[in-house]
Amino acid sequence: MGVLTSLAGSVEENVKGLEKLLETRGVEGVFTDFIAYNAALHMLQTCVQALIDMAFRVLSSLGEKPPDSYGEAAEALFRLGVLCRESRDKLKSMIGFRNILIHRYLELDRELLHEILVDKKFRDALKIAKEILEYAYQNGIDP
Repeated sequence: MGVLTSLAGSVEENVKGLEKLLETRGVEGVFTDFIAYNAALHMLQTCVQALIDMAFRVLSSLGEKPPDSYGEAAEALFRLGVLCRESRDKLKSMIGFRNILIHRYLELDRELLHEILVDKKFRDALKIAKEILEYAYQNGIDP
């Protein structure tokens, strides 16, 4: 199994974990339980990090210059036809959210997190991982 497949598996595992957490605790239960709340944050962060790692692996395999930022990696994937415009925009938003989780966690917008969980926006990570994998398979990257 290639690294990209493993990373996509991590995305899927974390999305399923979030689904299970919401199924057992509900969104409000996640917000009132310190451990469940932090578990949700960790799974979201891990999903996005796996997508970032997938992006950098594909770009490296294509001989692209390493992007200066994670957001630029999403732009590069769009420019190269790996991601559609909608997926690029969603990935950039996810990266911004991940950056807040890691670097400015005291500024986390709980309303945004509530929206992500209620609307299950974290599922978008699966679509993005699939797009990256399909491109990789079609182009003989990381078989």
